[in-house]
Amino acid sequence: MIALSVAILLFASTATTAAAPAAQPPGQLRQVTYKVSTGTRTYSGGEHYEGYSSNSTATVDNGTVIVDVTAVQSDTIGMSVTEQMSAAGGPVTYNGTVMPDGSVNFAPDTIKDVTRELLQYFGPDMISADKLTLGSTWDVNLNSNGVVAKTNYKVTKVDGGLVTLAEHQTITFSTQNATVSTEGTVTLKPSLLVPVSGDLHRTVNRLSLSGNNKTDVSLHFERVSDTLDQPAK
Repeated sequence: MIALSVAILLFASTATTAAAPAAQPPGQLRQVTYKVSTGTRTYSGGEHYEGYSSNSTATVDNGTVIVDVTAVQSDTIGMSVTEQMSAAGGPVTYNGTVMPDGSVNFAPDTIKDVTRELLQYFGPDMISADKLTLGSTWDVNLNSNGVVAKTNYKVTKVDGGLVTLAEHQTITFSTQNATVSTEGTVTLKPSLLVPVSGDLHRTVNRLSLSGNNKTDVSLHFERVSDTLDQPAK
């Protein structure tokens, strides 16, 4: 478990010489704003009566994600998340929770992949304090309902209060003949239970009767403000 409990984190003042954070609206315990960007390129191909055919499409989007922490109970964090993207539009607000282990509980087809990726690092028990040293590595495995997920984390850099992780993940879906592979880096500020930045590349491979489908996804996020950390770094 990360040393600071969520309760202490949300109600204690930060150890910084900067000016005190501005007053927060009633019901809002913390607000963190991120600049995000995503890119997606999809390739598809297969054999048909007319022969082999292939196609590719690409999309890009960027915008902001505002995370409002609204409640904490037994280290489960209640959140209101507002996304505003250039291409997708918005703002759109969704409500959900992040469990102590980093599990993100928002309804399907709501928050975007980049948002779901960063939210997990708010979980207070996702990374234990004894793993926050240079070179530490550990695995997290899940096998449930035809989904097998294997994730490896390694601490590649410690810079003052910031810790950078390398993430390598593979997920297989037996019922959908699909595999998802993700790799990249995420920088955290463990003392404040907050992700600072991240760059990840995700590849989704699907096999169907009509052929193969491959999607490459790039995800980037960087924190630009935090009411518990002024200035946000």
